[in-house]
Amino acid sequence: MTLSQTTKSLISEINAASGNTLQRSMDLGALLETAHQNSLHDILNDLAFSAKFLIKSFDLMKKVGKGGEGYDKLESEFTSQIKKSHALISQLLEKSDAMTKAHFTGTYLSMDTIAMQNLMQLFHDLSWYKNYLIDKR
Repeated sequence: MTLSQTTKSLISEINAASGNTLQRSMDLGALLETAHQNSLHDILNDLAFSAKFLIKSFDLMKKVGKGGEGYDKLESEFTSQIKKSHALISQLLEKSDAMTKAHFTGTYLSMDTIAMQNLMQLFHDLSWYKNYLIDKR
């Protein structure tokens, strides 16, 4: 997918706001571009909200530890939000080209350890997008 200059500029601003910590900026750009081209901003915003929640929850789960108080509830909510995020990504990609769909499906939506690591990196970037939106208000 070719990114518009507007999307490239937005990615650059988000990356600067993140302290240059974006890990999946091209794929974040693909989601931003897709949302813009297909008027799917609400879905993208829901995904960004979920991503921010998942990043915070994952950090909290690491601090609490597997046997810790409240871990089971956190893990249950985390799993639920992962499923929701998968659905939101799929919705965003419905009108994308076959190559973009195949890339996202293989990289983020398959159910294996590497895809989960990739997904968490994408969520990191999406959470910075959410922070950017909050700061812009």
